[in-house]
Amino acid sequence: MTTRSPRASTKGDGRRARVRGATHGDKDRQSKRAIQLPGTDPFERVLEDEIVESQEVPQVPQLRLLVLETATHLASAQGAITGAGHVVVIGASGRDAITKLSASLGEVDALLVGLPGSEPLIEMAIGHAHRPIVIAASTCAPTEAVRRAVVSGADLATVRPHDADRLAPTLLAAARLMELRRQRANAAADAQVGDMIDSLIDPATTTPMASFSQVEEVSEVSEIHEIDHSGLVSYAQLADAAVRELARAKRNGYPLTIAMFSVVIEPPAPPDVLRGIVRARCGNALVNALRDIDLATALDHERFLVLMPLTERQSGAEVARRIIGAVASGDPVVAGGRTFPPKVIGGVVAATSGEPGFDALVADVTQLLEQAQVTGASLAVET
Repeated sequence: MTTRSPRASTKGDGRRARVRGATHGDKDRQSKRAIQLPGTDPFERVLEDEIVESQEVPQVPQLRLLVLETATHLASAQGAITGAGHVVVIGASGRDAITKLSASLGEVDALLVGLPGSEPLIEMAIGHAHRPIVIAASTCAPTEAVRRAVVSGADLATVRPHDADRLAPTLLAAARLMELRRQRANAAADAQVGDMIDSLIDPATTTPMASFSQVEEVSEVSEIHEIDHSGLVSYAQLADAAVRELARAKRNGYPLTIAMFSVVIEPPAPPDVLRGIVRARCGNALVNALRDIDLATALDHERFLVLMPLTERQSGAEVARRIIGAVASGDPVVAGGRTFPPKVIGGVVAATSGEPGFDALVADVTQLLEQAQVTGASLAVET
């Protein structure tokens, strides 16, 4: 039987001591030796500085996209999308675009189209019940691309020529918008289920109307109650989002716009209940006219505040005009032989590179809105 000598034991201890106190050169050589070991080796070691925590690499939600670009840019757009880790369901250009769009709506998460020329496609997409996130691509400067996207009704903007580095941030924003939309849909579904359960338990405690659009004229105005739309967030939620967006804008030089709207009711003033119905219709139209990246809250019984991230002043003014027009095109409230049309006026201010802060922006836009009320303007824009 062979026994280990004390000398050999001491040598082994010394080798272990040298490993613990190894120099950088020894450590590099040890790392190379560890890499050469087979994956099934039970003694394989991973150096501490090579460990990467899994939460440091968040998973990006994968999008299914319909790409309707011109023939010149179609291939590069598809390559950039797949290079960013997303899936192109269908790609088409020219006359095939409308056919492909009609067949694919409801089956895709997002739509990439080129401007100018694709405005009818965008209108068709945003009017669909399963509205995809719309990304508009233009061959121009980024600020002009954003302006064109806002005017067309698209949710996000990108510039040509397409490549993965340029398109990946826009696709990430689209993926987050998709998740936000799903969360809102789930929350609305949960709320409807809760209302149904409450009505079974005690019908007298529930409101029979689930949204602004379901408000109906009745002869007994005392039965009408003001309703909050699920598209409006709380003021605290909007303020928190604004602070985060301003911080990001300061780091990256992004623009940000805030708009405030006030309900206008011509004198003589109607009863409070009718004012509530008019306000409800204004709020419903306002929410439906927002882009997916915008947030809105009700400040009080007459005013709404809208946060527009990644939006410069001119583009924010275009969105505000669209909101004012959408409200004005709504059905009027008729009661007691009188007509009360929905109408709002607005004010718009912008932050440059995250300045000024949220409180200052709210104060400035409030002052602009008051000026519009005095002068009779429909929209006051900060110059």
